[in-house]
Amino acid sequence: MKIAVIIIRSLLGLIFLVFGLNFFFHFMPMTAQPTGKAGAFSGGLFGAGYFFPYMKVIETAGGLFLLINRYTTFFLLLLFPITVNIFLFHAFLAPSGLPLGALMLLMHLFLGIAYRKYYSPIFTNKPVIP
Repeated sequence: MKIAVIIIRSLLGLIFLVFGLNFFFHFMPMTAQPTGKAGAFSGGLFGAGYFFPYMKVIETAGGLFLLINRYTTFFLLLLFPITVNIFLFHAFLAPSGLPLGALMLLMHLFLGIAYRKYYSPIFTNKPVIP
């Protein structure tokens, strides 16, 4: 189990790091911009001006910290909404990327289960202020 966690954490970290850095440095060729609803959605997020740079900084930092295994549970929690959005975007708007989105979601869920003991305090029914 420990080796599987290390491999999956590293792969997920590498995916986030590479795609986060690619936004800033453009070392991978860009695919054609999506059309239809997917294009409208992406265009709206790009048009906001702040959203994609903000998200890509989080992806880059999160990927780096997953790779070096520091603050892992925090960055998994921070990256989870991004992973879910990637999956849902490809599931409903641009099915060509669905395999990678599904793989990322499965890896993220696996790591969430593997690190579940660190998340248990978050799910306290009625917290008490010390």
